[in-house]
Amino acid sequence: MFKKARESFKKIRATFYDDKFYEHVREFEIALQKLITEYNTSNWENRFVVGGALEILFCALLKSTGHKCKWINEQRYDLEINNIKFSIKSNFTGKGDIRLINVLGDEVVQWMEPTLFFISEVGICYADPEMHLETKSKRDALTVDTKHIKRLVENHDEWLIKIRIPRKPQHSEKIKTASYDVTKAILEEIDSNYLSKHLPEI
Repeated sequence: MFKKARESFKKIRATFYDDKFYEHVREFEIALQKLITEYNTSNWENRFVVGGALEILFCALLKSTGHKCKWINEQRYDLEINNIKFSIKSNFTGKGDIRLINVLGDEVVQWMEPTLFFISEVGICYADPEMHLETKSKRDALTVDTKHIKRLVENHDEWLIKIRIPRKPQHSEKIKTASYDVTKAILEEIDSNYLSKHLPEI
């Protein structure tokens, strides 16, 4: 069932390790560092924005290295890469649980998606349900512990792309807030005369 997704990941892996794309990958790493540092996900609202921005940046990286990629932003899938749909998950602490699927009420859910996990200080890890990772059902989500993904790629490094995924800062002097920056951008676009002078301080 996941043969094509696994083959696609291996092609991506080979591309990213090709010296001619070194600068492409490096630019992605620099952009991701800036994103995670400036929009620290310690601020709850930044979590959704950073997740979306990561998907867009990764899609741009794939396209720049010759892969077909679409940002589809569906309920269970985020990117369509070389005609295969993938879910994208991230963990910027390098430990703890990753939410695979959000659960509503008594809904019963099952992990069915080939997934790319972006894990701080590890890299990009591929996993799918046929790799028998242990998952847990919590009150509002189906989760997987980061340590199980790490163990998988330690034993089978063909499912790991070693790329710099930074750890989010524990202490930031100033954290940008996505909603504030969106507001400022909108006011600049409409040439605001009044509201822009009276934005609340953050």
